[in-house]
Amino acid sequence: MTHDQDKIDRSKLRMRAERRMKIEPAGVGETQGMSAEEMAKTIHELRVHQIELKMQNDELRRIHEELEEARDRYSNLYDFAPVGYLTVNEGGIIEEANLTFATLMGMERSAFIGRPFSRFVQRKDQDVYYLRYKYLIESGNLQSFRLRLVRNDGSDFYANLECMLVSQNDRKLKQSRIIVSNITEQKKLEWQQQQAQKMGAIAKLAGGIAHQFNNGLFVIVGTLDMLEMDVPKDEKTSQYITSIRKSADRMEQLTTQLLAYARGGNYEGKDISLVDFIRNTLPLLEHTLGASIDLETSLPEVILKTKGDPSQLLMVLSAVLANAAEAIEGKGRIKIACRNELITKENANAFPGLFPGPYVILTVEDSGRGMDEATKKRVFEPFFTTKEVGRGLGLAAVYGIVKNYGGWISVESQIDRGTRVCVYLPAAPLARLGKNGRND
Repeated sequence: MTHDQDKIDRSKLRMRAERRMKIEPAGVGETQGMSAEEMAKTIHELRVHQIELKMQNDELRRIHEELEEARDRYSNLYDFAPVGYLTVNEGGIIEEANLTFATLMGMERSAFIGRPFSRFVQRKDQDVYYLRYKYLIESGNLQSFRLRLVRNDGSDFYANLECMLVSQNDRKLKQSRIIVSNITEQKKLEWQQQQAQKMGAIAKLAGGIAHQFNNGLFVIVGTLDMLEMDVPKDEKTSQYITSIRKSADRMEQLTTQLLAYARGGNYEGKDISLVDFIRNTLPLLEHTLGASIDLETSLPEVILKTKGDPSQLLMVLSAVLANAAEAIEGKGRIKIACRNELITKENANAFPGLFPGPYVILTVEDSGRGMDEATKKRVFEPFFTTKEVGRGLGLAAVYGIVKNYGGWISVESQIDRGTRVCVYLPAAPLARLGKNGRND
């Protein structure tokens, strides 16, 4: 009840009392014959009664204000809770929604009222919602499940739903509450963890295969050396031996890639300027890109050094460039850039597996056809390819080398908008980088 309504009700009560006094006038002898003491006592009782009424009014006003404050607190807690709250009837129609849910969905709160909740569930997940909600209504048991919700702009996000039956009115219509939490980041972290576990298992297998493969190659190459010494030299025999040796060399390169991917391959670490390394290496790789591809570089004069093996870094650069060149059909562009970056405690969460500190970043960006999300998720898998014939380990070997160095690699890509690969390599020990991105 508002303050104005309270005034109106009091006025009505006073008018009713005055009308009753006119109907029931005081008796002629009610006050006559009373002594002064009795009159004083009566006046005292009236004053006490008046004070009591005032105190009761004050108490009612205080209770009214407390109820208003409690209602405001409840409203704030409900509307600005960290999760979305919904009240849904038995038919799945939304009866109430808080502001948090409206913000999550990018809509006005009033737009939900009277609409079925299933309208905002991603089409592929609607069966999950219907089955779970039906079971909630029938059993009354709490239901907790995940699905994707669709925002007003058409984008979707992963949400965790907790549905509970809260009341049943006189008409036996059941009502439920739904708590909605945005778990998109959690799903992303879970996917990254699954990928890391999968890649770790594959890496362990690759390492075992590489070592066994290496043992077999050692025998083949040793036998070839003995054949060259013992077998009489003639043109036909030499051709056979040369052909076998070339195949053995290719298999040795594959073994090196397997060991690099498995993160168990030994490497000779030395301090390397990535800028100098790229400038010295690019002339050896440019001819592999094709004449229709323009190569651009953005290499600063001052760059932190990183610790690595030149042969493995060559494998990283050549694999990333080959991948970029294959994505370009006809004329295109590839840009290579380097920069320093300081990973702080505040932004370290954006770079899975990296510790805070200075890093050197190699970026290779192409104007090719790009990749969809499904392809991007598998790009580091061994022997994965979108072509009819696979090329080998490719970016999988890059992944292994970079992880072995304590670095990180990211791939950003969109269909028809190209791809950008960023390789984060830890700066060599004693290297320092200020927050302005310059060397200290």
